[in-house]
Amino acid sequence: MVYKSHIPDIPIPTEDIYHYIFELPERQSQQDVEIFIDADTGRTTTVAQLRRNTRRFAGALQTKVGAKRGQIVAMCAPNSIDFPIATLGTLAAGLIVTTSNPAFHLDELTEQFKDSRPNYIVADYTALEKVKAAAAVIGIPDEHIFVIGAPDGRTTMPVFEGHTTLYGLLDGAPEDAPLVRLTPEEQAVTTAFICYSSGTTGKPKGVQITHRNTVANFCQYMAAERSWWDQLPTQDMLIGVLPFFHIYGLHVLIHVPILRRAPIVVMRRFQIPQFFELIQRYRVTFIFAVPPICLALAKHPLVEQYDMSSLREVICGAAPLGTEIAVAVRERLNVVVRQGLGMTEVSPLSHILSATEVVDGSSGQLLPNITAKVIDEEGNEVAPGEAGEMCVRGPNIMKGYLNKPEETAAMIDADGYLHTGDVVRVDENGHFFVVDRIKELIKYKGFQVAPAELEALIQTHDAVADAAVIQVQCPEQATELPKAYVALKATHQDTTTAQQIMDYVTERVAPYKKLRGGVEFIDVIPRSPSGKILRRLLRDREQAAAKAQ
Repeated sequence: MVYKSHIPDIPIPTEDIYHYIFELPERQSQQDVEIFIDADTGRTTTVAQLRRNTRRFAGALQTKVGAKRGQIVAMCAPNSIDFPIATLGTLAAGLIVTTSNPAFHLDELTEQFKDSRPNYIVADYTALEKVKAAAAVIGIPDEHIFVIGAPDGRTTMPVFEGHTTLYGLLDGAPEDAPLVRLTPEEQAVTTAFICYSSGTTGKPKGVQITHRNTVANFCQYMAAERSWWDQLPTQDMLIGVLPFFHIYGLHVLIHVPILRRAPIVVMRRFQIPQFFELIQRYRVTFIFAVPPICLALAKHPLVEQYDMSSLREVICGAAPLGTEIAVAVRERLNVVVRQGLGMTEVSPLSHILSATEVVDGSSGQLLPNITAKVIDEEGNEVAPGEAGEMCVRGPNIMKGYLNKPEETAAMIDADGYLHTGDVVRVDENGHFFVVDRIKELIKYKGFQVAPAELEALIQTHDAVADAAVIQVQCPEQATELPKAYVALKATHQDTTTAQQIMDYVTERVAPYKKLRGGVEFIDVIPRSPSGKILRRLLRDREQAAAKAQ
């Protein structure tokens, strides 16, 4: 059967992202709300200041830089209250935003730049040298690299190590430069964001998200959370701990607070006890989280040292949240704990659990304007209550993968359904439960790790004959960890250690891709006749070993 939302379909506006967020008549109130608050310095930005600086950044791109409509600006920076100026200003000028993890190693960053081919880069000062090296590979000149952030909180300096900063661009930039306003036809097909999502084939893929995808997802989320959105002025205070360079953080921690006029205290990175201290100091009421954050709220001993009585609600996404942890958070802090479901390819939300329901283990019900079907391995729809792969269709489904038409065709079928790779079952009330995953992605604390990418890297080690990577569960951290099974060459079996393999990987990947699950040597990696790694056999081996302990 085809599943539909319990919420009636809604009209999707035809405005582009900038004009939808800032220029509609209903957006002109509460301009003095201090919407973004820097957790380290206390510096704030009001809605009016953000709008003005967004327009100035767009003007700077057009008049000072000479950027052209359709060109690409790469953001390589951690969270900051200035991040939205660059992203929204880029969109207002008619350019495209692509995001990169500032923790990437040089090789990872270079590969992403080779794929996305940015024309300009906004880089955090701590990542500047790495960014310059990666940019040089694809021919981006130094004068096209701009710096965001600065040591000791000196974020408004105009120049940093010879590079114009974000505030250097804003200085003297026209606020009244003509912004690009998309027609309804352009809004439907024009790419706004290129966010990267790891796949089973190894290298991450650039997900092209249009203005319509994004605006549609705003409206779908607002319709599902109507009671919350109708409470104006809001009494909520949010905390921005998820990375802005990830589509989840970009959506719920930049766009949603502005639209909702809900102040958000922005953390550069997740750190305990600062996270707890900020909840107490700013009387945070609402947290968008991932399972490891929920685990900290459930079990970390420092929680008892802080007053968190202001907290009202926690929404968890990026990976399924265990029922035990959800219950522990709810009982410890007396808050609503619920889940959402989505992925980069759905811009990013497809499901949310109502705040008025307690359905532990469920990732929620479909947002409006989305239909879903659940299919077996042959593509046939399964009976209600049976498990199968979830496929979704709606206005928030991505435009496609950048430079990868074959992968796009494999992901989105002829009927427009996106095959998510999540194995789900649906109850009689339309609640979706994620029970497994067809895709081989490992989700470490909300970050996606592609086994094939790590396997390709491990196989470059001189001592390695073959390798396979699987996920292992870490209940203590409420996450999955990458573990490698390695077959050594006969000439190196007596001289190579697991630690050497782990170090080799650590030196070449972002921290979240480390082999935290360890390395185990094996005589032969199990493969099918066609050469495909039989990960199921390795997972069975892992489970058997765990039971034997």
